[in-house]
Amino acid sequence: MAKWFKILAAILGALATVTAAFVLTVAPVDPEPVAVPGAFGWVADPDAVAEVAKVQPSPTIAQTPAGGVPVESLPDHAYLWELERNVTGQNPPPQNQKSVGSCVSFGTARAIERTLAGQRQGAPPVRLVEEVIYGGSRVEIGGGRISGDGSIGAWAAEFVKQYGVLERGAYPGYDLRSYSESLCRDFGRLGVPDPLEPTVRKFPVKSITQVTTWTEAKQALASRYGIAISSSQGFQMQRDSRGICGPFGRWMHCMCLDGYHRDADGTEYGHIENSWGADAHRGPVGWGNPSTAGFWARADVIDKMLRQGDSWAFSDVQGFPARLDWLLQNNPKERAYAAVSKATEPHHHSNR
Repeated sequence: MAKWFKILAAILGALATVTAAFVLTVAPVDPEPVAVPGAFGWVADPDAVAEVAKVQPSPTIAQTPAGGVPVESLPDHAYLWELERNVTGQNPPPQNQKSVGSCVSFGTARAIERTLAGQRQGAPPVRLVEEVIYGGSRVEIGGGRISGDGSIGAWAAEFVKQYGVLERGAYPGYDLRSYSESLCRDFGRLGVPDPLEPTVRKFPVKSITQVTTWTEAKQALASRYGIAISSSQGFQMQRDSRGICGPFGRWMHCMCLDGYHRDADGTEYGHIENSWGADAHRGPVGWGNPSTAGFWARADVIDKMLRQGDSWAFSDVQGFPARLDWLLQNNPKERAYAAVSKATEPHHHSNR
């Protein structure tokens, strides 16, 4: 009997050794699946970005009045989606690029829509045609150099400035009341159709500028300028209890940065609107009750994204004046700064 106990003990000991070795050598399971429920489409091209940036009167937001507002004077949050919700009672509707790598046009369109909501407060919201921005960026600006899907943030920014944008609707020969994957591919291959171009040119974006740091992003957002943010940074799909998605993986993707929040402990976060529909991200939406299409991310993560260099803010007037009404919510020192700045701010007029 003792012999059998010794044999059994030896077998159990061997099994324990094998099990321990297996546990130590098996790689940890990723917290998120590799697959994501949408397409990407950002093409990283620093030379193309530099070509666009160097011809702008203000290459970055730091060279504008909005970028001159002291950081300590900024409010503790800016939620640009509230500007539309105050008019319609609802958040801006989620958008979905579907299978086309047209994210740059979606991020650009959302950023411009947020800017328009801030500069035309009380007016009905505008929905822009992503297909036009996609085709115009790739062909009219990029010259058809990209063979597959995708575009460059700087090309989209330059297109909406040089040419313009188009509001969703029915036009002779083109029903653009809703997004069409097939038209998006057609425009991306051939450019903006000639019959649409005169209408597009009636509505140019007046100014574009790069946003390259988190501080610049806060300054732009506090003055109600939406930002198209392009980078290789990926994220988890599950939001936590505060609406935050952690960094995860690699996405060659453009989205819309449309808000920021400073928590009670001083930690800062930015809100990013994605273009994969209402249900791509899951969990609570977080501060400001934004759309389910987006998520919050840590400021340090967003800063790294912005430093990749192809993120842009848009203005409906010449330049980027500081929108000082946000500052009036704060203390007397900031109200005094706002009053002085307002008195010296140049006056500009929109063509919209």
